[in-house]
Amino acid sequence: MSGHVLIVDDDEALSENLAEIVQELGVATTIARDRRSALALPATHDFDVALVDVRLPDGDGMSLLAPLRERFPFVQVMMVTGNASVEGAIAAVRGAVFAYVLKPVSPPDLLDTARRALDQAALHREGARLRRELEGSEQTHRELVESVPAFVLALDEAGRLTTWNSELERVTGFPRAEMLGTDGRRFVGPAGRPVDLPLKAGGKRKVRWRQAAVRGRDERTTTYAVGIDVTDEDEMLRRLLRSERLAAVGTLAAGLAHEVRNPLNSASLQLTLLERRLDRGDEPTTVLPIAHVIKSEIDRLDRLVREFLAFAQPRPLEPRPVDVADLLMGVTGLITPEADLVHVTIGVDVAPGTAAILGEAERLRQVLLNLTRNAIEAMSDKGGQLRLIARNAAAEVEIAVEDDGPGFGEDLPVFDAFFTTKSQGTGLGLAIVHRIVTDHGGTIRVESRPGRTCFTLALPAAKLAA
Repeated sequence: MSGHVLIVDDDEALSENLAEIVQELGVATTIARDRRSALALPATHDFDVALVDVRLPDGDGMSLLAPLRERFPFVQVMMVTGNASVEGAIAAVRGAVFAYVLKPVSPPDLLDTARRALDQAALHREGARLRRELEGSEQTHRELVESVPAFVLALDEAGRLTTWNSELERVTGFPRAEMLGTDGRRFVGPAGRPVDLPLKAGGKRKVRWRQAAVRGRDERTTTYAVGIDVTDEDEMLRRLLRSERLAAVGTLAAGLAHEVRNPLNSASLQLTLLERRLDRGDEPTTVLPIAHVIKSEIDRLDRLVREFLAFAQPRPLEPRPVDVADLLMGVTGLITPEADLVHVTIGVDVAPGTAAILGEAERLRQVLLNLTRNAIEAMSDKGGQLRLIARNAAAEVEIAVEDDGPGFGEDLPVFDAFFTTKSQGTGLGLAIVHRIVTDHGGTIRVESRPGRTCFTLALPAAKLAA
């Protein structure tokens, strides 16, 4: 046990004996012969216990209680006397004396009482330390709440405001004194959803709140809310989206103009040639090929417009369960004649137990037709093999369209509108594929190298949709 004991007694032998006894507790001791000497001791001693004789040469020992406690706030005073009286006991009680020790002193009793007094002093010190830490924590909390560049408020269990930080005062114009105790639930909306924060001068700000409920030592719950002003952020986001839409429109318009210009130029040249031949009176047999070319270019324009509209103005989905095996076999039946012409063989592998897809069969068929026709075109020079593979993958169904054609660079933006490697391509086929798959809540990825190209679709499984 540690501590420091002050002994105030003018009897030199008794004070030395008292010091020797209490030192058995492992404490330091200091002896003073009178009131004046005791009060002259430096405050750095910070005594835990004081053994004070009731009668001192320069006054009553009881009169030391107040000044000792003023200088040493945790000291526990034990009065020592050889002449106990009722009046003295009453005075001791009134002075909150820890104990009254009678002479002759019993060493065991003195040690027991001193030990308890030291424990009491230690408890008071610990309590003071905890109070200081709590006050420091509360001060830190207040400073944090006041200094954070965000809105901070707190609500009690009844929804009344208990905290309204300076940032809220500054932005809203409502002073803290006016807001505390009022209903604060009107300011805080659902987490993540911006709500209107009214301003005293009129107007409002959009604020997104995050909330946390904290249960205190008194078992009461306080809800803390931290809000971020997103008024300017929302406006910037709207401007950004508007700019992105305009940029997308510009890109589409430029791509469409470029794609339209080629067949128009071709058709225009062919019409000029047709006009010259007709003026010369050439035979109909020389005119028909030109008419076929013009019709082909007009068909190309029609296809481009239809694909562009399909990409730019997709209609809402009407999803239903789609059997994967039926879907793949239907697509295979449609493309087999085209594949046979260029010596491409088609294989279909649907894993047992493959779930149905939640989607729209016609649009999914369009996706697979685009992918398989691209694969057939890629293998048209030397022939090859096309494989359609379906399997379950967690909550999705994966469909792979794989060919052993020449492949392409994986860094090519194949899903961008109007990007194409074909001389007669519109550049909208894979863009439409990507749009349809995304509309179905799925994803598409591609791997390509010479000898293997694989497009993999991941689409929601119907049996897991709720």
